Amino acid sequence: MKRYMKQPTGKLWVDTFFARKTAHKYPKQDLTGKTVIFTGGMGRLAVERFAQMGADICLIGRSLQKTMDIINEMQLTGYKGKFHAIQCDLGDLTQVRGAAGDVSQRYGKIDFLINCAGVNLATRSLSPDGYEVNFSVNYLAPFLLTELLLDRIKATPNGRILHLASATQEVAKLHLDDLNLEQNPWSMLASYAQAKLCVIIHGHDLAERLEGSDVTINSLNPGYIRSNLTRHVKGFERVFTSLFGRLAAPTWVGAERIVAAALDPRYQAASGAYIYEDMLLSPNPIALDGEKRAQLMQISREMTQLDVKGCQG
Repeated sequence: MKRYMKQPTGKLWVDTFFARKTAHKYPKQDLTGKTVIFTGGMGRLAVERFAQMGADICLIGRSLQKTMDIINEMQLTGYKGKFHAIQCDLGDLTQVRGAAGDVSQRYGKIDFLINCAGVNLATRSLSPDGYEVNFSVNYLAPFLLTELLLDRIKATPNGRILHLASATQEVAKLHLDDLNLEQNPWSMLASYAQAKLCVIIHGHDLAERLEGSDVTINSLNPGYIRSNLTRHVKGFERVFTSLFGRLAAPTWVGAERIVAAALDPRYQAASGAYIYEDMLLSPNPIALDGEKRAQLMQISREMTQLDVKGCQG
């Protein structure tokens, strides 16, 4: 019998101040021969869980040395799956294309694509492509990587795509004419929340395009989890976020929710869903607006030049 665990309220600030500090550990299963493509972020412990189950792991990270260190540590523990590291700064769309090309050449099929990496800069800055960095890393990169690897995922029975979203999407505003927040007020929260809302919108769009296939895509808010997401914060905000971080749930809780979102049978019939910790909830109403979704997808294709420069597998 599962022990009782209080449910989240689905409200950003309530679930932040009263974050659930534990989670049900997802049962181990045999993933031998399955391929997991994983981008950085808080997912180190989730990667280890997939490795424990025998999956072949491809890690995409900004620092090749750090990524290789993670792989070497896991290999020393005796995990039997195959490991591969790809260096990629997700803030640079040219590098995202290169990483997608590397993955496509190495893997004929992809069982799981988990877009976990993220950033939350405290000062506004631009990527090499000229886009606001929080928006580029948190949305444009997973959008582009997913689209470029879609054929490989569709070639795999029961392929799974998982975007990491955030409860901040609840307060997000979508500025279709100003996604870089040049005219509208920029803040760390505004830029991050908008990007995570866009992630959910992409999930809805792709789920519709994948309808009739056995591939699913869902977006997960793992909860308020202890991570290095605010590592770039400085000054007074640094002190504030450090104190605020004491409210966060342990990193392993987020990892377990990632694993469950990818493997739990109860999500197999869901696609385009917003998983809030471990419940299916309705996202920000903006995410369900078909007209705005179509506009965002067109703008996203233009920003990433998706229709101009494809990825050859």
